[in-house]
Amino acid sequence: MFWGFAMEKRVESAQKGSEKTQWRSEDEKLGGRKWIVQTLNRIEERQKRIDRRTRMLAAGLRELFILGEDYVSMVACQDEIDVAILSALREAGATGRQSGELASQLDIDHRDVSRSIYRMNNKMEQEIGENIIQKHGHKWKIIPRLRRDFAAARGKESS
Repeated sequence: MFWGFAMEKRVESAQKGSEKTQWRSEDEKLGGRKWIVQTLNRIEERQKRIDRRTRMLAAGLRELFILGEDYVSMVACQDEIDVAILSALREAGATGRQSGELASQLDIDHRDVSRSIYRMNNKMEQEIGENIIQKHGHKWKIIPRLRRDFAAARGKESS
C-alpha cells in the first residue's frame, strides 16, 4: 500500500553541526524491485476495477449501440471470405442461406463457411457479448438487431 509522505523518515547526517536532513523515498525504504512490484499490483487492481465498470456500462447500453457494417467487418472478419459471407448473409435478409448455398456462391467448401461463421461469432462474443449470426434449421441468418443496424446505417448514407 502507498502511504505517501507519512512513512518517510528523516535521516540525520553524521555530523552534529549540520542541519541538512535527507528524506528517503518509498523505493529506497522497501528496495527498488519490491516497490516496483507493489506499484504494478496497485495499477493492475485499479485497471481491473475500471474494466469491471466498463463492462457493466457496456452491458447496460448494449441495445443503444448501432453496429455498423464497417465496425462488424473490422472486428469479426479475418479475411475477404469472412467479408463475403457477411455480405451474402446481409443480402439474404431474414430468410438466411444454407452453408452449401454460401459455399457454392463463394466457391469454397461448406465446412469452411461454418468455420468462418463460428470464428466470427466468437470474436463478436468477446467484443460485444453476443453472436451476430445464428443458425435456424439448416440456414444461417444475421440476427435481427444487426439487420436493423445495417439498414439504419444504409439509410444514413443515402440521406
